[in-house]
Amino acid sequence: MQINVNAAANGSLKKNFWNNVHFHPTDAVEDVWGQEVLNKFAQQKCAQYLRLYAMFEDVVTRDENGNLVFDFSEQDKRFDIVVNMGFKVLLCFNFMPVVMAADPVNLSGKRYKDKRFCRSKPADYTEWQALCRAQTQHLIDRYGIETISQWFFHCWNEPDLGFWMYPEFFFECTPEMQEAKMTEYCKLYDYFEAGVHSVSDKIKVGGPSCGHYKEFFERVMEHVSSGKNYVTGKTGTRFDFASLHCYSSIPQDVHDPYRYKVCPTSIVNQYKVYRSIMEKHGLGDRPAIIDEWAAAAEGYLGIDRDPRMRFRETEYYPAFYFNLIDLMTKLPMPPERMMICLSGQDFNTNDFDGHRTFYTARGWSKPIALGFSLASKLGEERFDIPVAMPKNCGIIGTRRADGAVVVAVYNHESDFGKFGSNEKFTLKFDNLPANCTLKRYRIDEMFSNAFTAWSRLGSPAQPTVWEREQINQRAQLQQPCADEKCSNTWQGDVLMTNNSVELFEFIPA
Repeated sequence: MQINVNAAANGSLKKNFWNNVHFHPTDAVEDVWGQEVLNKFAQQKCAQYLRLYAMFEDVVTRDENGNLVFDFSEQDKRFDIVVNMGFKVLLCFNFMPVVMAADPVNLSGKRYKDKRFCRSKPADYTEWQALCRAQTQHLIDRYGIETISQWFFHCWNEPDLGFWMYPEFFFECTPEMQEAKMTEYCKLYDYFEAGVHSVSDKIKVGGPSCGHYKEFFERVMEHVSSGKNYVTGKTGTRFDFASLHCYSSIPQDVHDPYRYKVCPTSIVNQYKVYRSIMEKHGLGDRPAIIDEWAAAAEGYLGIDRDPRMRFRETEYYPAFYFNLIDLMTKLPMPPERMMICLSGQDFNTNDFDGHRTFYTARGWSKPIALGFSLASKLGEERFDIPVAMPKNCGIIGTRRADGAVVVAVYNHESDFGKFGSNEKFTLKFDNLPANCTLKRYRIDEMFSNAFTAWSRLGSPAQPTVWEREQINQRAQLQQPCADEKCSNTWQGDVLMTNNSVELFEFIPA
C-alpha cells in the first residue's frame, strides 16, 4: 500500500496539548527520585505543564488565639524546583486543612510519607476563601503575575469519588449524601473562585476534576452557568475551564491474565460526553483540561496483584498513546491540555512491576516514556494525508515552527493480548524542505523496548553488568536506520508490526 504525503498541504493549528503530566505524589518533587524524573522531562523538553496539589495540610495552622496562620515554606521548596526547571503548573486547591475542617477526623488512610488528607468541607467557608486568596497572593508575590497568569487553578480532586465529604463513591452514596456532595462542592467552588479573583482577575480557574460520574459534573456546570452564587448572590460563577478525568479501563474476565479491555476510543467518547454537557449549559466555548488520563486507572496496582497490568511495560502503551493523539486532534475542539497520570513510582521496588510509571526501579525508560518523548517531536500544525488506512493503523502529519515536517505512523490493536495484523506501507513524500535530513525513530517489540530486552534475558531480578548494558541500549529512543540526506522528495518502505510507532522527522538544513 502506498501513502502519498504532500508536505506542503494546507494545515490547521493543533497546538501540542498531549505532552503534559499529572505528577503524583506532589511532595516527591522535593525527593531525589522525584527530581530525577522531572530532570528527564526538562532535559528532553517533553513536558509543558505539571499538575500538582497545593497540599494545604502543609500550609495552615492556628495561633494561640485561634487565628489562621499560613506558612508556605514547604510548598515553596516544591514550586521553586518546578519553576526553575521551566514547567508551568495546573494547581489543584486541596485538601482541607484539619484546623479548618468541619469534620477534622474525616481522614484518608496513610499515603506517601505517612501523610493523610482531610476530605471534610470547611467549618467556615469564608476561611476557605481567605486561604484561596492567601495562596494566590503568595504565588504572585513569589513568581510574578506574568508567570502565574499562565498557570491554571482548579478546585479539588475527584469530589464525586471518596475524596470529598464522604469516603464513598457517588454511586455508593444515599440520595441525601449525593445531594450534599454536589451542593457543598458548588459552594466550595464559589468561595474558591472569589478568593482567587480577589487577588487578580488574570488567573484562570475551573473544576471539578470529576473522576467518573457525569451527574456530578452536570450539576456543577448547571451551577456555574445559571445557579445562584453562594458568595455574591448573583447568577453564575466565573468558570474559565473544565477539568475532568478520563481513564479507559473496561473490566473484563479477571481470570484471563493476558486480556485487559482498554482502548483510546473509550477516552475520546468520555471526553465527548463531558463536552456535550458543557454545551448543554452554554459552556461549549470554554476549554477543557483532561488533568488525568491513562490506559487504566489504579495507579498503585501492579503485576503482583493483577498480571493484566503488564501492558504498562510494553510497546502496547506508546501505540495506544499515538492513537489517542490522532483521535483527539481530529475533534472540533480538542482538550486544552491532556495530562498523563504518573503514580506508583514510590512503590517501585522491582523493575517492570506494572505500576503507572514512566521509569523502572533502576531508572530504565519504559516504552511509554519513550513514546511521550517521541510525541513531543510532533509539530503544532497538522495537515491532512488523504488515505484510507487499514484497521488499527493511522498516520499523523505535522509541521513544526522550525520548518521540520514530522509524520508518525502507528499500528495499535487495542485488545491487549490479541495479535493484530502487520501492515507494510510505501511512503512517498513530496514538497519537503530543500536539503533536509531524515531521522527515523521506532518503538515496537524490539526497538526502544527495555521490557523486551529484560524479558529475553530471563527477567533478572539482579541483572549483571552485561545484562544492564543490554537493557540500557533498549531503554533509549532507537533509530531503525541511519540518517538520510534528501531534498524535496523521499520514498521508502515501512513495516508496521502489531503495536508499533514509527516517526519520520525531516529537518531542514
